[in-house]
Amino acid sequence: MRPLYFVILIALFLGCSTDQKETTTRGKLHLSIPESIAPVMVDEVNEFLALYSSSGARITYTVVSTAEAARRFMLDTSRIVFLTIPLTQMEKEQARNTSPDFNELVIAYDGIAAVVHPNSNIVQMTITELQKILSGTITRWEQLAEAKPMKGKINIYCQDTSDVEEYLAHRLLKESKITNAYKHTTSDLQTLQSIEKDPRGLGFVALGWIDSAKSTAKVLYLGRTKEDTDTTFAPPKEVLGEFFSPHPANIYRNYYPLKRAITMYTRTHVDLAAGFGTYVATAEGQKLFLKRGLLPGTQRIKLRSNLPQ
Repeated sequence: MRPLYFVILIALFLGCSTDQKETTTRGKLHLSIPESIAPVMVDEVNEFLALYSSSGARITYTVVSTAEAARRFMLDTSRIVFLTIPLTQMEKEQARNTSPDFNELVIAYDGIAAVVHPNSNIVQMTITELQKILSGTITRWEQLAEAKPMKGKINIYCQDTSDVEEYLAHRLLKESKITNAYKHTTSDLQTLQSIEKDPRGLGFVALGWIDSAKSTAKVLYLGRTKEDTDTTFAPPKEVLGEFFSPHPANIYRNYYPLKRAITMYTRTHVDLAAGFGTYVATAEGQKLFLKRGLLPGTQRIKLRSNLPQ
């Protein structure tokens, strides 16, 4: 009887082991999601699980800073990551040396929105004006022609040590820090909530949070000027002096000046991380970006002639 008992135990063990084999739709995965793109990435997780949790897919996540998400990926504690600040060339080479399956793919584009109080009479700003505000050259609303009759100190709100702050420093201040004193917030959500209460406030948040927070803050139209020499997403010359909202169509055409890419990095082959990454890049996953007001990055875009500025 004893030999038969061991045979049964071995058979049961092998059977359980086979059932636990990871596939693109079955297994366990933990994601480190950057805070500034958390709303849409949580949507992606929930929709993926709605399709595949019955197949054994289990995905959990932690919302962290972009820097922390990148750090975890480089330490090989994450198999997949979505970043708004691209890895450096050195980091990419390091990842390729340790992971033969390393890949990168731009899966969407979003933007940084400049927001003001819902009752503010200002509706637009130039990139040059934003540069001067962040550098401390302009500190009061009456220094802006479009802001009249507003008066008083411009209260700047931005999440401290965030990818939004880093983007503004790179895009508008040529890598120097924001020198104008600003009110540090702990999240994009807190930035929006602060702006809704401050008639003299000017905040900067990732575009995906506008819809998620159901914010009443007014999103400014932004315009490029001749002083703006950034060529990362170069616009047609004829749009200089024009102002545009962060609508997906304007992001697609490079009309909106504060555009950035969301890049997916993977070090996977055939596992749940690969399955989730594939879903995010396919048509169904890309629809979720558009639903949040972001621009899909892997699908063909068709513009309608009556799309708003």
